Amino acid sequence: MHRYGRWCFRSVLLYLIAGMVLSSSAVCAASPKAALPPGTAFRGWKQTGAAKLYNSRNLFDLIDGEAQSVMAYAFVACAHAEYAPANQTKPVLSVDVYDMTDALNAFGLFGSDRQSGKPIQVGAEGVKIGSSGVNFWKGRYVVRTAIFQVNPTSQAAQMAYARATAARIAGTSSPPAIVSALPPGRQPRSEKYVRSNVAGQSYLGNAVTARYPSVGQGAELFICRFPDAAAAKSALERYRAFERSGTGLAPLTGIGSGGFSVVDRYAKNVVVAHKGTYLVGVLRARDAGPAKALVKQAISRLR
Repeated sequence: MHRYGRWCFRSVLLYLIAGMVLSSSAVCAASPKAALPPGTAFRGWKQTGAAKLYNSRNLFDLIDGEAQSVMAYAFVACAHAEYAPANQTKPVLSVDVYDMTDALNAFGLFGSDRQSGKPIQVGAEGVKIGSSGVNFWKGRYVVRTAIFQVNPTSQAAQMAYARATAARIAGTSSPPAIVSALPPGRQPRSEKYVRSNVAGQSYLGNAVTARYPSVGQGAELFICRFPDAAAAKSALERYRAFERSGTGLAPLTGIGSGGFSVVDRYAKNVVVAHKGTYLVGVLRARDAGPAKALVKQAISRLR
């Protein structure tokens, strides 16, 4: 082949390969099944059987007792695959990749995993649960792995498959922006994303929460985000009306666009303020002073 012809052939080949790589990356970013790790991610192992895809109609077949909780966080689909040494047919570990629509919902679902395990470095945030579980979230995905036969080799394979999955998921590993609005001083790993019934109120949702022990035992800050300022203000007024039976209900001044403080029979010192599309509050504070200071600090961090 002529030198110029060989050069053209190599150029076209490289272009096609690059296009295939880019196309594969795009698929991985949009498909839980494409994010599953290859069977060869751990030397001498393989994938046993075909991957399975679950949706809201059949997720109960995979995780009967927890399906409802998963679907509460804007669940889209879950891809499931099983792996084992090359000379075995019976699976030794499984990998489940949950597509949760966006990073905030993935962060929210992972909240229950965070409370159950020991922190490890994988994905955006990972945990090791007992001797058989390694879970993490990254981008819009939550990944859960489980070992059926626990031994040093299967545990090493589990970490290899977990890291291979994380590498196939595109997107940031940073916490969602609203989580970053939580003031410092919170109890480590107490952050949560709650979609509904914040503070026991049906109209309060789409919130990040965290515990602040310095403000009181069990004290919790919440930041609710609403579609618009009118909806946030309406929620504030509904909450104020609910607390009319509390002690010392008083308007809040100098914090955000207004709010109230009250001593609730169950939630103790409660302070709530409104700013733009947000409603910020503290529950179970030791007294109103520190609660007001914490709400004011959170309000100042919102943009």
